[in-house]
Amino acid sequence: MIQLSRVKRLKDQGTFGEERKRLRHYVSLALVGAAVVVASAFFIVDSASFIAASASVPPIVIGATIVAFGTGIPELTTSISSARKGHFNLALGNIVGSCFINITFILGVALLVSPLTVHIRAFSNIAIFSLITNLFLWYFLADERMSWRESIVLLVLYIVFLIVSFGGPSLQG
Repeated sequence: MIQLSRVKRLKDQGTFGEERKRLRHYVSLALVGAAVVVASAFFIVDSASFIAASASVPPIVIGATIVAFGTGIPELTTSISSARKGHFNLALGNIVGSCFINITFILGVALLVSPLTVHIRAFSNIAIFSLITNLFLWYFLADERMSWRESIVLLVLYIVFLIVSFGGPSLQG
């Protein structure tokens, strides 16, 4: 958008010239969207904290399930849209890239703002399931083809993770 706004003269070919006229509208929509995301993030954190406290569920479990699912919905919609249009590499890159950014950049910035003490027992189930899922994903990608069978395996892994996280048997020794 910045590059488009710097261009002095655009050739009026098709809808390109009309889109240039709507640039301010698109910029304002992007700003409103960003504000909605920030406001909803506060709502999600407050709601998740309340749910965790009232249901006696550890906050780490709420963060790893409800909050993560809520913040993963945009990736889900983007990936479904990309897959329907035949851009499977974009869908997979979106998901894997989002996870990588969350683990490295987002966690790094959050820890810069407020360092915390980590109790590894709280993360053991998450770490084990992350390792298992990444190994399965690595195995699936080695074939250079993923189908509905692989999706069933990943969905079953997630269901098992939810059962274990919400009071099922613990994977900790």
